[in-house]
Amino acid sequence: MVNNMKTEKRVPELEFTEKSITSLVQELMDEDTLIVTDLYGYQTLSQYGKTVLVRNNHIDNIEKIIEDNNYSRVLAIGGCTALDVGRACAVGKEVVTIPTILSTSCISVDRSVIKYTEGSKLEKTVAPLKTVVSIPSISESYISDLEKWSQSGFGDLFANISASIDLQYKAGNLNYEAVKDNVPECFEALDWVNESFSGYDNACLTRLATYLHNSSLIVIERGDTELSAAGEHKLYHRMVEQQPQYIEDRPTHGQLVAVGTLIAGKIFAEQTGDNTLYEKLESAYQKLGLPLDYDGFSRVGIEKEHLLQGLDSITESKTHLGDYFAKGDYSILDRIFGGGNYERV
Repeated sequence: MVNNMKTEKRVPELEFTEKSITSLVQELMDEDTLIVTDLYGYQTLSQYGKTVLVRNNHIDNIEKIIEDNNYSRVLAIGGCTALDVGRACAVGKEVVTIPTILSTSCISVDRSVIKYTEGSKLEKTVAPLKTVVSIPSISESYISDLEKWSQSGFGDLFANISASIDLQYKAGNLNYEAVKDNVPECFEALDWVNESFSGYDNACLTRLATYLHNSSLIVIERGDTELSAAGEHKLYHRMVEQQPQYIEDRPTHGQLVAVGTLIAGKIFAEQTGDNTLYEKLESAYQKLGLPLDYDGFSRVGIEKEHLLQGLDSITESKTHLGDYFAKGDYSILDRIFGGGNYERV
């Protein structure tokens, strides 16, 4: 563990700014602050004070950062790994998170994914005082990167729906309204995509950041991840273990968990006879450009055999998704993904 110190329940604020990340750092930096950032920001930001480069989230690297530096506050700047490491280094201290991409629901949580020799663990660390989002800085990314990472953010957000299905499945009360009532803002986001999404512009990025932040708050307020991660995340972790090329290359975290969420949605539809949720997910994925068929999966680096192998490995996970495939019937996959040739609306 990073630290066994008991941490208070802190609810971070979300702040939007028109300032560049460089300007933010100059404004927030002092001699007691440590910048924790990834390669994207290191060369630019290291000139402003004590700065460490995050290459991975291994516990050895985290402990070395803590031991080698004297600080009372952390500025965690970058993608999810940099934010995870920054929070882990800030237990018992203060941290401000500044995401440079909106790729997962991790931007404001009080937990960090930490890698150990035996595998990765999600550990309680510390919530940020605030999360600062510079929409101009995020939107300056190459359009292909902006779309890829923002798709991933929506994909991870919609995993809350799969997690809600899992919760209701375990409660023996599997119906649309109950699933929706657990995560109403996630359903609001789903409806917004279907009714109003017109591209990854600044208005979309502002909404996405707000949805991801509020998803983080659910984890903090509940004190668990039951409504943010279930079988779809089990599937993600197993597929990453089985396909190590995923770590360095495509697909993204959000693209992978989105696959599990769509499968969970189809299973839910067939189990309840209610197609409403599945049709909403399918429509939103098409608008966002998330993969919807085997051809689309292949374009982002996911092959059908990868999916089959991953699903086969979660059959003992005691989740809605795992229990379904424990029967050994995978024919539902072709009913979901066999259509082919989806194009963004």
